[in-house]
Amino acid sequence: MESDVLNVTDNNTTQTTVDEILSVDGQNDEDNSKIFEKPWLLEIDNLPDANRIVGRDNKIKSLAKNLRKMRTDEVPDNIVMWGETGTGKTLVARHVCERLEVTTQGTDGSIVTAYVNPDPISTYTSTFRKIAEQVNAKANDPVDVPSLGLSAEHYRNKKLWPIVKKEFPGGLVVIIDEIDKHDEINEILYTLSRAKSKDDVNFPVVTIGISNDIEFKGDIDSRAQSTLQPNHWTFTPYEEDQLVSILDNRRDAFYQEVLENNVISEVAELAADEHGDARRAVRLLRNAGEVADEEGCEIVTADHVSEADELVEVELFMEMIKGTPLSGKLLLFALTRLDRNNSEKEWFRTSEIHRVYQTVAKDVHVEPKGYNRALELLNKHVTTGVLESKKKEGGDDGKFRSYSLQGEVGSTRRGLISSTSELQELMG
Repeated sequence: MESDVLNVTDNNTTQTTVDEILSVDGQNDEDNSKIFEKPWLLEIDNLPDANRIVGRDNKIKSLAKNLRKMRTDEVPDNIVMWGETGTGKTLVARHVCERLEVTTQGTDGSIVTAYVNPDPISTYTSTFRKIAEQVNAKANDPVDVPSLGLSAEHYRNKKLWPIVKKEFPGGLVVIIDEIDKHDEINEILYTLSRAKSKDDVNFPVVTIGISNDIEFKGDIDSRAQSTLQPNHWTFTPYEEDQLVSILDNRRDAFYQEVLENNVISEVAELAADEHGDARRAVRLLRNAGEVADEEGCEIVTADHVSEADELVEVELFMEMIKGTPLSGKLLLFALTRLDRNNSEKEWFRTSEIHRVYQTVAKDVHVEPKGYNRALELLNKHVTTGVLESKKKEGGDDGKFRSYSLQGEVGSTRRGLISSTSELQELMG
């Protein structure tokens, strides 16, 4: 049986106590990393300096020229950015908006920006609350923004627009990431694009929408399209040589000569195979360093990259199912069980998945959902990209829908078990 003791000792060694581990007095150096010098450079949410941004110069300049119109009484375009995950959409938008704030700060036309990344429970009202919170956080004389109890209209007219008018007369830029995952995005886009007529504001309000799903373009309804009139930008995946440059620009996250010569090229090659995803490349490089660190190594090797690659798949999957209800996770687990037990098959019918799901639910002492609710949950997984679905018509079986896992079954199972206490208990 595995022990929970931090450090097993004998009479000839000194036990490291919890207090010593937690100490910041510099007395205990045994856990200091020999790998990372500036680990924050490899954080996914880290906004790099301009000289670290690779392959997106044209998009950066185009967005800067568009937002400059806010300072010259011209009418800037609203923008919708499309492209695979990790192609630089969010990076470009946040970088230019940060520079816009800095450039206009202290002028008569200072501009404020807000960044919203919807979660599974985001609503029309909560989105405007988040925008108001961010604007007030940057104001010299902010007002209180309650987390509950106000309508979207109240958040805008009492907590948002008056602050922008008083402290940021140059206007507001709102970045909305993953617009395809927000159930009420059409109403939000419509309201922002109609701020002048709907809420009587007299300053520019520009919207930058971001989506990884190019097919979502057709889901922006005609009313929102008509008032927003967005300029659509497509971001193509990074090439392998661009990924090498991106990673080279973060080499100083590590101590000198820690990375074996082929590590960055190995990471770039793996990421290029996965749609040229720069976020995945940076995450993989960071994880390879963490694997080496945990193993007590002083050099990061290609073997550490291979170990980290599997961990990245699990991490990415866990992010995709964040906020998924237990029944949704159990349905996915049922599908992984079908997949493992039927290696010759790739697609499984709703009825097959539901049958195995009922067994799994009973095994973890949960009342299983009915067929229609299961179908609804499976289709939500299609929306987030965890599953692919197809409908077949005709034949002796009539109409039915089938589903297939997008990710590798082993990584999917590990991610589900890691994120679900009921499955952890079931699997021992």
